Amino acid sequence: TARLPSAPTVASDSDGIAIVGMACRFPGAPDLRSFWSLLEAGGDAVTDGRPGSGPWNGVLGDPAIDDPVSRRGGFVEGIDLFDARFFGITPLGARLMDPQQRLLLETSWHALEDAGIEPRGLRGSRTGVYAGIAASEYRDGMASGADGINYLGTAGSMAVGGVAYRLGLMGPSMPVVLNCAASLVAVHHAVAELRRGEVDLALVGGVNAALSSGLTGEMSALGMLAPEGRCSTFDAAANGFVRSEGCGMVVLKRLRDAELDGDRIWGVVNGSAVNQNGATAGPTVPNGRAQQQVIEEALARAGVSPASVDYLEAHGGASELGDPIELQAAGTVYGRGRETDSPLLVGSVKTNIGHLESAAGIAALIKAVLAMHHGLIPRHLHFRDPNPHVDWDGLPVRVTSANTPWPQHPERPPRAGVSAFGISGTNAHVVVEGVQAPGEITQVANRTRPPAGPARTVAVRVPEPLADLQPAAGDFRPRTACVLPLSGKSDEVLRALAGRYLAWLDDRAADLAAGGGGADSLLRDMAWTAATGRDRFPHRAGVAFRDADSLRAGLNAVANPDGGTPPRAGAAPRVAFAYSGDGGEWPAAATEATDLYETEPVARAVLDRCDEVWAAERSAPSLLDVMLGRADTEADPRDPAIAQPATFALQCALTALWSSVGVRPRAVCGSGVGELAAAWTARVFGLDDGLRITAARGRALAALERSPTPPRDGTRRPDDPLDDLESVASQATLSPPTLALVSQTTGRALATDHVLDGAHWREQARSPANPERCALALAGLDVDLILDIGPRTGSVLTPPAAWPGPTDRPGADFAERVAQAYAAGLPVSCAGLFAGEERRRISIPDYPFERKRYWFELQRP
Repeated sequence: TARLPSAPTVASDSDGIAIVGMACRFPGAPDLRSFWSLLEAGGDAVTDGRPGSGPWNGVLGDPAIDDPVSRRGGFVEGIDLFDARFFGITPLGARLMDPQQRLLLETSWHALEDAGIEPRGLRGSRTGVYAGIAASEYRDGMASGADGINYLGTAGSMAVGGVAYRLGLMGPSMPVVLNCAASLVAVHHAVAELRRGEVDLALVGGVNAALSSGLTGEMSALGMLAPEGRCSTFDAAANGFVRSEGCGMVVLKRLRDAELDGDRIWGVVNGSAVNQNGATAGPTVPNGRAQQQVIEEALARAGVSPASVDYLEAHGGASELGDPIELQAAGTVYGRGRETDSPLLVGSVKTNIGHLESAAGIAALIKAVLAMHHGLIPRHLHFRDPNPHVDWDGLPVRVTSANTPWPQHPERPPRAGVSAFGISGTNAHVVVEGVQAPGEITQVANRTRPPAGPARTVAVRVPEPLADLQPAAGDFRPRTACVLPLSGKSDEVLRALAGRYLAWLDDRAADLAAGGGGADSLLRDMAWTAATGRDRFPHRAGVAFRDADSLRAGLNAVANPDGGTPPRAGAAPRVAFAYSGDGGEWPAAATEATDLYETEPVARAVLDRCDEVWAAERSAPSLLDVMLGRADTEADPRDPAIAQPATFALQCALTALWSSVGVRPRAVCGSGVGELAAAWTARVFGLDDGLRITAARGRALAALERSPTPPRDGTRRPDDPLDDLESVASQATLSPPTLALVSQTTGRALATDHVLDGAHWREQARSPANPERCALALAGLDVDLILDIGPRTGSVLTPPAAWPGPTDRPGADFAERVAQAYAAGLPVSCAGLFAGEERRRISIPDYPFERKRYWFELQRP
């Protein structure tokens, strides 16, 4: 999640800004992966007419339009579709909302997911939103529509501010309206404000919805558009561009913060600059001198030499006049100190997807970053006859007319410049570099993977009331099971998400087929990324798995439920913890205790502390030796003097473990020794005092087993074993319960000011267990679920009507119980399941929006 320092962090101009997340919806490319596939294959996404059934009501790209210039373009498939319910927007509100706003919302969400940032965790943070945006062309259609024009739904400021509003962000929101330079100028502003410490995270990008056939006709009349409908950048046939639409967003963070947080880093922005043409032959005429200056300034801020930049992702507006000016300016600056056999490689994404106008700069930046990561510069299309107005022999530049391996420089990372020039005279340039040399990229099945974060040890967080305990140290056995948390805002989304994870497994079949620790680590990295980098929604499924096969089986069960009960939806259920056990469960419980001790640092911390307190009271046997069934002890584990404190220790360890994954009760109850664990959970006493009282209880019951007959006259016998229990309890530090505690003795919840003194524990030891009466009391406390924590039941979730269940249920793996709790709607934080492990953020499936059509409707005659 984003770091929220108490004071602004200021970086110098030389400090890099990391790109930690990216997302896009471009023509022919609904996501990053398909965008790269399009570029790598040399695809041209410009089409004659919009995809989809429409109706398009005369907007740009309507197949029914006769004019080919107004029919041809780079169109986003499904631009009329939007998941309004996901963002809490009514159907009417969605219909009155410019598609630019919709694209920004969905693409921003996916960019944060790609960054491994849980969007909900950003509420109230100093996260800024910066986006290039154009005037609303949707308004043209709305003007003749049945619902009229909505100002808030079509204002550029609301499009950018709406992202901040829906996500609860409190940094600046800045719409940038500078035509073709807009989104790259937005990057420049975000970089500057990150360096000044004004924001800690930035969502940056641009959006364009090319919808107005009327505006397109004006642009065509001005000679801006290519009649044949393609961008022939740098070619002799260049005669204008083709209009396109789409949205791209990146997540920016100070590099040192990204490294500290273990983020996945796509690339690093080292320098950026913005300037204006000044006085030229006309307000739209490019100025080569100004373009040189903006490149020089960006390089100076980046602190890199021009010759160390390998590639220029050019603006490439396909203008007979503008293309030569751009190449001349770039060659003049980037040619300094460059070897003759190492020309500046040049290309433009406009030849693949058309001119996205206000989103053109961010599309260019995303292409450059992807190319660096993959070590391949995609082919620049429609370049057959070089523009005769360019001095090709004198300039140290070469257009990448074929897929070109990124130049190898082992001594430094790959570097690229990205340019954008607005029709209003604005010039912008960004210098970006990769995080590794192309030769270091790991090839898997002839494809490169998205970047992974560095391996970091997941913190062990010992929960309250154990804050004074140090996380347990030592060697831990790898956990046998793991949990993949899935959630959505509907059952259909949940099934679709499971399907995406199944596709993820298919895509990584080669990695997983290798087996061994690498495959296991990949699956656990996937689950950890999902646990820490995704929001939680009401419709849930927790998939507990041990390997790829069990994961696939669990995902198939979610994706194809076969008419089963859908996952729970609604408010988080209210849970009570019930502690069973009379202390006679040992040695049957030794297996669960051993598993917890050998795999869970939080549980080990509790058990070690209990063993220390036990050792201070008596030298032998070791409580842990008895609990773990070690062969070198001769103690009888069924002896109440040992079994009772062992049961208490195990139940406290389980309670702490549940707390470490975010599950805490609103009420507790217990029978027998279990009431002491319940009282500890309610903070009636600390762990040390609780263990001492339990040990005294165990000694008393052991003595009573040997001599159970009380005096005939009903008086207290002088050697009553319960005297010691009462004395020990009276010497402990006792407090009123901090949550509802149902007493075994009375079957009622104790008052909030009631202190359980020594007399209570004496009486409790004599009272028979009555779990049915406790169940009635819990039902009266509006409890939805009971988590039964016992040495032989493990941790079992049960509806109140079905509790108490059988006492001999075998304990399941803790991960399986957590998966059950997560699916039931409990506020589970699955990150705690990875405490002490080394994990990395990796690329995992994003949220499958449940889109529906929202479009203006023409007035009926």
